[in-house]
Amino acid sequence: MSGNETQGRWVPAIMIAAAAAGLVIVVGLVVLFASGGGSDDDAATADVQNDKPELPEYVMAMGDQVANAYQFALDRPDVMLWMPCYCGCGGHSGHKSARDCFVQPESSPGNIQFEEHGSDCNVCVDIALRAREMTLAGQPLNEIRAAVDQEFGDIGPGTDTPLPSE
Repeated sequence: MSGNETQGRWVPAIMIAAAAAGLVIVVGLVVLFASGGGSDDDAATADVQNDKPELPEYVMAMGDQVANAYQFALDRPDVMLWMPCYCGCGGHSGHKSARDCFVQPESSPGNIQFEEHGSDCNVCVDIALRAREMTLAGQPLNEIRAAVDQEFGDIGPGTDTPLPSE
């Protein structure tokens, strides 16, 4: 068999494999977008199927902004632990970061304990939503922290939150 005959047999097989891979990708995207694909609305509710704790009723009763702030604090401790809060909670509640406004520090992945403070504090919610917005935009952690410090630093005393090491 000549090289051209062998190559001729492989071309259709390669085309079929490429078409199958493309179909798998398209079906995956359709499923992702049909299920909401992680939209802002979906972030407001916990995904029980993925072992995420449900947000408390008092959070859900406060609306989407508060729910989004709690969900971000729950999902992204790697960001929120580096964000200070400027509502004064460091002094009256002993908080060490903005995450403490939403999730109690003694929480663990299998035992999440929510903090009620964030549900009724616009400063806490605004800080979390600003950090969320910048994280979703792909901003580095040190830039997010600098923006939070600049935008909220004049409101009140900040928590004793270390700077990120980035």
